[in-house]
Amino acid sequence: MDFGKLGQEATSLLSAYVQINTTDPPGNELGAARMLKEKFLANGIPATVFESSPGRGIVVARLHGIHNRNKSIILLSHIDVVPADPGQWQVPPFSGLVKNGDLWGRGSLDDKGPGVIELMSMLAIKRAGILLDRDVVFIATAGEEVGGQAGAGWLVEHKRDVIADAGYLLNEGGGIVVRRNGQKLYTVSITEKTPLWLRVTASGPAGHAAVPPPHTAVARLVGALEHLEEYNSPVRVIDPVRDYYRMIAELDHGPPQDLDLVKSMRDPAFAARFVADPSQNALVRDTITPTVLSASDKTNVISATADSEIDCRLLPGTDPTKFIANLQHVAGDDTLKWDVLLNFQPVSSPRKSLLMNAIRTIARRFDQTEVVPNMIEGFTDSHYFRQIGIVAYGFIPIEITSGEMHEVHGINERMPVKDLGNGIQRMVALLEIMGGREEN
Repeated sequence: MDFGKLGQEATSLLSAYVQINTTDPPGNELGAARMLKEKFLANGIPATVFESSPGRGIVVARLHGIHNRNKSIILLSHIDVVPADPGQWQVPPFSGLVKNGDLWGRGSLDDKGPGVIELMSMLAIKRAGILLDRDVVFIATAGEEVGGQAGAGWLVEHKRDVIADAGYLLNEGGGIVVRRNGQKLYTVSITEKTPLWLRVTASGPAGHAAVPPPHTAVARLVGALEHLEEYNSPVRVIDPVRDYYRMIAELDHGPPQDLDLVKSMRDPAFAARFVADPSQNALVRDTITPTVLSASDKTNVISATADSEIDCRLLPGTDPTKFIANLQHVAGDDTLKWDVLLNFQPVSSPRKSLLMNAIRTIARRFDQTEVVPNMIEGFTDSHYFRQIGIVAYGFIPIEITSGEMHEVHGINERMPVKDLGNGIQRMVALLEIMGGREEN
């Protein structure tokens, strides 16, 4: 296989893909789904587009193996992207421009670039005439950025037959982390924090702002949010986080406290330093983040209601009902109304499996490094598939630096072009191992 040419083809495809604006809401993924479908069909791989609701597209393609006694592996990505403000970007966010060795655009990293790597890996295997001993199923979904109900959730509920033979899944959520010392580590997410999105509504008398009552809805809401802002949930170190820090400390000869994070967090001084880093704090706490505020749309009108949407992320094992009850107590106002906008139960995948062994094999072959299972602070569509018994891991074989991580959902998101070819090469090797073409 000529991975240089495959990388060039992937670059052209990703540029066209990024240029299709699939900002969610509203998503409008159907056109992009059809483009991916045609790419598969042109290369002899059967593909179908499902329309979960008007304009919402999901594409499923299947590379058939030589027999069906082994469970298929799903390569999952999502088509929708988060909004991008063109005024803050160095280049238009939906240009798909290749500049200074990078392909710029919203979705280039999250999650169109990884989807193109998955797609091109299947095409490379098909063109080379390689026959795997299991099927490979490509799925690109709608609506992941707003919870996945229009995409992965809809597929699992309404089209379960297309994944009935699946046993394994690769999705976003992990990759090849390049550390400050230049060492590379393969991080594989085996579990995730789960969302508890809430809307809290305060009520009060409406009227003219020139004659304010003692307590307005806005004042009640602000007071409650201030209490929530001051509150810190208890620190809890779950097993994947403990093991992640221990492995990093062993590999990097890092701080001895990281070798036993559970014990170290009992030291108040160490715990204070640890949680001062927001990314570390999110790994050991349930977090509470007000993100949306709404009240009157007129300066001189007092609204009868004011509400805030709050993005809470819960560690596996946290009871959402008890968590909400605690927030109600912390807010200190029993007149507030609380509504759940999104929540689901956390599900984890095993640390040991045939797929994890395959990832370890390519880590040693390509980068002479180790695999570190972990938990990610966000959530992905993986939970829909874990809930029906599929072993799902967050791992895309591309290198990513801390700076590039900040571009995900941020400004100037871009994918290094070299990572496309390298990612395809590693993914092909991974699929060949899973498909019985190489020793695991």
